[in-house]
Amino acid sequence: MIRKILLTTFAACLISTAVAEDRFCQNDLFTIDARYDAGAFAKCKFKSDDMVELTIKPEDRKVVVEQPWFSFKVTSQAPDSIRIKLKFPSAYARYWPKLSTDGVTWQRAAADAVSVPENQKSMDLRVEVVPEGTWVSAQELITQSYYDTWFAELAAHEEITVATIGRSTEGRPIQLARTANKPEVILLLGRQHPAEAPGALAMRDFMDVVLGESELARQFRDRFALLIVPLMNPDGVANGHWRHNSGRTDLNRDWGPFSQPETQAIATLMAGVEELGLQPRLMLDFHATKYTDSILLYTQTEEDVTNPVSFATNWLTSVAERIPDYSFKHDPRPTSEQPNTKGYFYVRYGIPSFTYEIGDEADREQLHAVTPVFAEQMMRVMLQAERP
Repeated sequence: MIRKILLTTFAACLISTAVAEDRFCQNDLFTIDARYDAGAFAKCKFKSDDMVELTIKPEDRKVVVEQPWFSFKVTSQAPDSIRIKLKFPSAYARYWPKLSTDGVTWQRAAADAVSVPENQKSMDLRVEVVPEGTWVSAQELITQSYYDTWFAELAAHEEITVATIGRSTEGRPIQLARTANKPEVILLLGRQHPAEAPGALAMRDFMDVVLGESELARQFRDRFALLIVPLMNPDGVANGHWRHNSGRTDLNRDWGPFSQPETQAIATLMAGVEELGLQPRLMLDFHATKYTDSILLYTQTEEDVTNPVSFATNWLTSVAERIPDYSFKHDPRPTSEQPNTKGYFYVRYGIPSFTYEIGDEADREQLHAVTPVFAEQMMRVMLQAERP
């Protein structure tokens, strides 16, 4: 069972200013409805009474990374099963379907209910439709209502101030949670890519530890200021995009150009940090990936000197010592010319700047168990670093 996502109400997720009326089709028996936040399919055609074909396409022609997001709700006049064929003309069957009967608790579709041909250009699944309806989604639905609940909790934290630091192309807020200014600053970003829900789950677990009541967490917050932006791409999430914001741009390729309001909001935030004479010390950017079924961290190489020195090696070695039976990947890479977050913050500030990736199909319960270790060891190693 996939970990239950905490929402005040799923009904809030069904409200979107960008819902397209064509994300809907029905016959005499079944209704296929994607008219909610993150709902998405391109075309829908019933092939028989109990068989429907859905075409999955990206949000625009500039999308080059195959992240074929789909999400829809199936309802029926009576409990029944339906056969669904998902077609991926410009991608492949990357995501194993997740199912929910309430939009809150999710589980992977059973292996015997899904089949994928050798070319992976389609997927066939059989779904049991309950009276309340059954949601089918590429990943768990983690939409604006999830972040609203989280930010309400953050606002209640005695050390945290919540603010809107910008607006997306469609006017949605870019929200920041921050602690009081300290000489040293740590930045944590999430959800630049809409389909990467596992990264959002890991970021929540990670921050729960950093903002917790342990003596370690308190010592950490006494020394370091935290800047937390969990939802960088609210338009992409709401509209069920694969990769881009509403400006047809991959936000993780806009660091330096700053052509989009979402990245501009962070650039303005960091300019304020510099004006106050505060020193950035670490940047973590949470994502998801097809290249592992656990955790993968892209970091600087040993030849790329960071301040703190050798932070990546020290941090991840200490994690491995604490959970020796858990296999995660560390992939040090030199800075490329690509204007991504990791490269920008390393070049600009000389700090450890990491892409923290979670496998698309990483076991959610295992992820929930090991993420606190990564958070705790990050804090311990940072506390051991010399002050600038």
